[in-house]
Amino acid sequence: MKEILLKPPIKLLLVFILGLFAAHAFAQDSTKSLAIKPNQTFRMPFTLFYQSDVSYQLYENFMLIRKANTGDAQAAHEIGVRYLVGHGFDADTVQSFNWIEKAAEKKLPVALYNLGIFQNNGWGTEWNPYKAFDNFYAAAKEDFPLGNYVVGLFFTENLVVQRDLSIASYFIKRAANQNVEQAKDLLKELKKRNPAEVDSNYVAVFFKQREKEKAADKKKSYALSFLDFTADSAAAINDSTLLFDAVHEKENFDNEKTLTTTVQTDSTLISKMTEEADWGNPEALALLGRYYEKGISVKKNSITAASYYCRAVRLESYKAARLLFDLLKTPNFFTHLKREVEKGNPEAEFVWSSLIAQQFDNQITPNDALKFLQEAAKKNYLPALIELGNWNVGGIIADKNITGGVELWQQASRLGSKEAEVRLRLLQLLNDDFIFSKSEVFQTFITGENKGSILAQTALGICYSKGILVKKDMAKGVTYYRRAAFRGSQNAFSALKRIYDNLRPNDPRFILTE
Repeated sequence: MKEILLKPPIKLLLVFILGLFAAHAFAQDSTKSLAIKPNQTFRMPFTLFYQSDVSYQLYENFMLIRKANTGDAQAAHEIGVRYLVGHGFDADTVQSFNWIEKAAEKKLPVALYNLGIFQNNGWGTEWNPYKAFDNFYAAAKEDFPLGNYVVGLFFTENLVVQRDLSIASYFIKRAANQNVEQAKDLLKELKKRNPAEVDSNYVAVFFKQREKEKAADKKKSYALSFLDFTADSAAAINDSTLLFDAVHEKENFDNEKTLTTTVQTDSTLISKMTEEADWGNPEALALLGRYYEKGISVKKNSITAASYYCRAVRLESYKAARLLFDLLKTPNFFTHLKREVEKGNPEAEFVWSSLIAQQFDNQITPNDALKFLQEAAKKNYLPALIELGNWNVGGIIADKNITGGVELWQQASRLGSKEAEVRLRLLQLLNDDFIFSKSEVFQTFITGENKGSILAQTALGICYSKGILVKKDMAKGVTYYRRAAFRGSQNAFSALKRIYDNLRPNDPRFILTE
C-alpha cells in the first residue's frame, strides 16, 4: 500500500458459489488490495455452470426457492448469487442482498463473507463498513479463507478498528496458509514491519474487551502505519518503485528487472508522464524529477528535478519529499540554485520560493521567497502561477486573497495548465459556488482522475459522498477518497476518517485511540 501504505479500498467483490451443493467455492475474487499494488485486480478461478434450456432453468429456480424457504442456507445463497449475476432471474441487487442475508443468518461462511461484501460496497443496502466487518469476522471465525484475509486488511487500517499489525499478521497468515495468493504477498510486506507474534487468545481478548490500559500492557505500540504519510526511512526509493507508482501497472510490468530496464531506456514514457504531470499527478511528477536528477533519457538538470519534486510535494507525495531532501544535500546544489536565481531563471526562482514555503530551507526570508515567486509568475512560468495561486488562496506567506489566487489559476488555465483548471473547479465545489455547467465540471474531474490527478480524485470523493453534481453514493465516495489517501493525501484520509466517525457505533471494538 510498494511500501505498504495500506489504503486498501477493500472494494471487495463477490465470491461466487454457483454449484448448489458444491463442497468448495469456485470464485472470482476481484478484491482490490492497494496494500500490495495499486489498481491491481487479484483473481481466483471462476466457474459458471449455465443451462441453456429455459424450461429447465425455471424448474430449477422453482426448486431452489422451495428449498430456500425450508431454511436451506446453500439454496438461499445460490438464489442470491443468481439474482446478482442475472442467471435464471432478472439481475436485482436488492433481491440478491435479501437472499444472501437469509443464508448468512444460518451462519453459512461464504454467505457471511458475501454479505459483508454487499454492506462494504453499498450493494442493495446502505453502505456500512462496521456491519461488513462483523460479517467478515464471522466468516473468519468459521475459518473462511477470504474472511481471514479481509479481517487482516481491516486491522492494517485505522478506520473501522484500531490498527494492530500483530492482529493483522495473525489473520493474514491464516489466509496465506489457506493458499489465498493476495495474503501470501501481503504477509511478506507485513513481516518487514516486524509485528509481534500473537495467538488466538490475544485476538479473542480484542473482541471481548477493549480496555486501553490492558491493551497497552500486552503489546508493543508500532508507530509505523499502513496509512502513514511520511517516507519509510528504511525503504529505498528506487527507480523501479517510482516507475511502478507512475504507470499504475497499466504497462503490465511483470517484475522489478523489467521496471528497472524500462526506466533506463524508455524515453517514450516522458511525454505520457509530462501530460499526467500537467494534470497534477504526483507520481508522474516524482518520476520526471528522478529522470532529470539522473539524466535518464533527458539532459541532467538538478534545478528542473527540484522543480518537479516541489510540485509533487505540494500534492502530498511523501516520496518526492524524501527525494527532494536527498537532492538538496548533493554538493553545490544551492550554489547552482543561487546562480540561476541571479540570472532570473523562473524555474530556479520557483524552486527556491517553494523550498522556503515547504520548510526545506531557510537561507532567505519569506518575503524574499514571495518576491522570487512573483517574479517567476510574471514570466508566465506555469508552476509559479499555480503556486502563487495556492499561496493567495491558502494565505501561505502571502496575505490571503482568494480572488487574487483564482485570477492566477485562471491565467495558468488559459495558458494550458490542466492542474490549474482542476484547482478552479475544486474551489468552486468546496465553496458551494454556483456551477453553470455541472456536466462539464464533473467531466473535468473524471478526466483528471483518469490522468492521475490526486485533486480530481479527491473532488470525486466529495461529489459522491455529498451528492454534489451526481447522485449521492457514499460507497463510491469512500472508494475515491481511499484511492487518494493511499497515494498519500492527508486531506483525503481526513475526509475518509470523518465519514467513518459519523457512522461509528458506540461499541468498544470500534474505538480508535490514535
